[in-house]
Amino acid sequence: MANLYSNFDKVSHDLGEFIRRAKEMHNVERTSDYITFALTGEYEVDGRPKQAVINVTDNRVDHNQLLDISRDYDSAIGVADKILVDAPITVWAVPHPTFALKSSIHLTRSIVHRNVSHKVPYHQIPNFEFGYFGNRHQLYVFFPGLWSPDLAGRERPYQVSERNRSLWYSSGLRPAIELLLGDGVAHDWPASLETEKARAQKTTGGAPSWTQKIIAREFVYPLADTIRQEIQTEPFLDEADTQWAKTFFILHTIRGVKHGYNHTANPVSARYFLNDFIRDCKLVPNAHEDRVGEWWIDVGIEITSEIGACLQWSTGAHRHVVQQFLFISDEDADRITSLNSSKYSRDLSSHLAAVSGFRIEPGAQAEGPFQAAYIQAYTTDKAVVYNVEGSHHAKFLTTSEALSQNHPSKTVDGLYDIYSAAKGPNSSNARLEVRVPWRYATQVLMEFETAVIRQCLYAFSSETWWDFRIIRIVAISQTLHLQATGPSQLRFLPESLLLTAACVWLLNGLHARPEDGPASRDLMDAALPIIEASDAIDLHLAYRATIHPDNHKRIAYIPFGCVFFRRMIVGDVPRLRLSGPILPAKSFKFWFKGLDKDQVQAKYQNAGFVDRNIVALTRFTTNKQRPVPYINMTGAAEPDLFNLAEQGVALAPPTFDDASDVEDRPSTPDAEPQGIDAQISQLWRQFVVDVTSKSPNPRGSANSSYLKLDENERRVYYKVAREDEWKTSFRWLFPPPGHQSSTAVQNYRQSLYYQTWMRMLEENAQQPEVIETIRRQFWERIRTWSWIPKAESDKMWPTSAAKPAKNAFQRWPQDSKRPPAPHILLHEKAVPHFGSDGDQDDMDEVRGAAGPGLHAQEEEDSD
Repeated sequence: MANLYSNFDKVSHDLGEFIRRAKEMHNVERTSDYITFALTGEYEVDGRPKQAVINVTDNRVDHNQLLDISRDYDSAIGVADKILVDAPITVWAVPHPTFALKSSIHLTRSIVHRNVSHKVPYHQIPNFEFGYFGNRHQLYVFFPGLWSPDLAGRERPYQVSERNRSLWYSSGLRPAIELLLGDGVAHDWPASLETEKARAQKTTGGAPSWTQKIIAREFVYPLADTIRQEIQTEPFLDEADTQWAKTFFILHTIRGVKHGYNHTANPVSARYFLNDFIRDCKLVPNAHEDRVGEWWIDVGIEITSEIGACLQWSTGAHRHVVQQFLFISDEDADRITSLNSSKYSRDLSSHLAAVSGFRIEPGAQAEGPFQAAYIQAYTTDKAVVYNVEGSHHAKFLTTSEALSQNHPSKTVDGLYDIYSAAKGPNSSNARLEVRVPWRYATQVLMEFETAVIRQCLYAFSSETWWDFRIIRIVAISQTLHLQATGPSQLRFLPESLLLTAACVWLLNGLHARPEDGPASRDLMDAALPIIEASDAIDLHLAYRATIHPDNHKRIAYIPFGCVFFRRMIVGDVPRLRLSGPILPAKSFKFWFKGLDKDQVQAKYQNAGFVDRNIVALTRFTTNKQRPVPYINMTGAAEPDLFNLAEQGVALAPPTFDDASDVEDRPSTPDAEPQGIDAQISQLWRQFVVDVTSKSPNPRGSANSSYLKLDENERRVYYKVAREDEWKTSFRWLFPPPGHQSSTAVQNYRQSLYYQTWMRMLEENAQQPEVIETIRRQFWERIRTWSWIPKAESDKMWPTSAAKPAKNAFQRWPQDSKRPPAPHILLHEKAVPHFGSDGDQDDMDEVRGAAGPGLHAQEEEDSD
């Protein structure tokens, strides 16, 4: 295993020393050494390999560093039977089909189902977004009566069916609007969810445009009760529908107001700014009182370095942080900050094992005197890249970008500019937030020991902090560039694609919480150092796992202070070393957007036929026709069809992986490669098969190829063609050196002969004269045929009647409507003969290609 995982002498580096060593390699353009050092920590001194270990102990905040600590109110969540808003609200006219509370808010609600009480996370209760108020505050309607234990395993447990949304609107919301606001206003609301759905659809496609309505302040508070009243009195509802429809509740979210209520940690300031918070959020008086609603508030502290240092939380001090601020026992603090705890998540910062924030749901046993439902610690350096897009909350690289030909990619370029500009003006503050019941809003985070806080923090200079990220992102970008421009035989090895995915995961984890779902854990297990769980140390684990003496599963860990890959080879195409773990098929498809390895290669291989400008504008589709390999049915040795070796013509040797990263493997191939004559003979035979197998079929996948239809069914366009017309088709069938075509071409990319030809072009790019010699041999052979398909740039077999001029091609049989049919070029000395008794002497190589309906019979020489 030494070849896969570093066991070299360890050398401690602080962050500054690591950066200086990496910059030295970069400045003298030691690209291979730079990539290896930046991504694995491996380097050499006097020819002896070393392993860098990053140690940040000296960066712990000491008693001389001046810190400023402020307190604030960040956000709030309220649950009530009524809408507790003292302001106009904007609502969706009908219940929105997709907007809902979908992610955890770290709170649960007790729901009784069939006489059994269940604690259910709010985001698993059917709900939809009702509307919003103020700048960012939202309202959701929840239906606990629609919840059942079966929903927990569903993909979208929060979703309310269209039938139930329609019922709630037509029987509750719309009648309530008519009653409160009058007929004149109600007439402007949709008659039903169905009519609104029909209206919202756009003629030209795109997202539907759902209607929004404003409800005046005086009607907001009575709205919920009026809806219940209308549902209760609806005579056409059965009892079950009435029950779930009327027992809804409203969830209010007050979002993102931190820094608007900063204050010092004393009771007077805490009360004063809490009153401001209530007023500015436009809640009804006393909304936060228990008899009106159930409210939680997020209270935060923010710690700033007065000299502009980047402050970061210490991983090893998480237990001290929660003990200090929740007032819980050391035992409970240890338990809830262990990776054995399912309620604890650790968020590494800049890939450093000793530097991380956390998120914890303490649970009833460790909630402390303030009944904390949730506590999180993070740093504000994420703000410079914050950008919500789907499930991502920061700028992110995709595997599609990583596999492209353009590096550095736009994402990497943007991140590099952001990181470079952040040096100096952007330090980072350490934040801690606790979600507690409203009654503790002025009590939590009021008492703490500054000396203990200092021991929980590291401080880095702004330049050092951002330079470390720049070192890593540049190494990742150079890795992807070398992969994109290297030989395709190595580019699409499993270990190369594993490194591609690992680079995407690593880069995105520089400034956001590293992904740790099932596919990401598989990726870490394959790309990082591994250890038996029974031997692991909690602080070294790459993700949550059970540490137990009997657990012998090998899992990813971080033994060198930083997330480093296992050993790698740079060379022409960087990859992780051979014979190690690779991604399981399911996880591979996760990282490569549903594609398996062969499909990734078919889509992204740049062996002479990927036009970079066209790739970005075309959508990749897989051809349903599967390649048909040539098979020697006799089993006897086949003669070579060409004789180029005697003329001194030779192909460049194929790109060979010397397996230098696997010590017990030979350094030369196991078998000698075929000679040029055998290779191109096999290529030619495969070409003949592919020309036949790719022949098109009439509309309808069940129909046979045009070439396999009988003489009464077959249709064809044909012309006696000049030599230059044949050469044009030949050029598309066997492109010359330097040829590029788009990914939208049909037939070619799925033809085995064409894939081989493109690889041959790539491998012999430095000797185009060899390729031209082979093309001349192929041309001389194909020119003896009686006919060939009229190949075009985008397809081997065109069929559109609109393409050939009416006078250029004749149709057999004649048809004034000119429906689709294959286009055939005939030899100048050939005349078409339709029937089943045609002369086939000159068609031995493509026997069966034309079938029993059309043959081209050569005229006798007039001489």
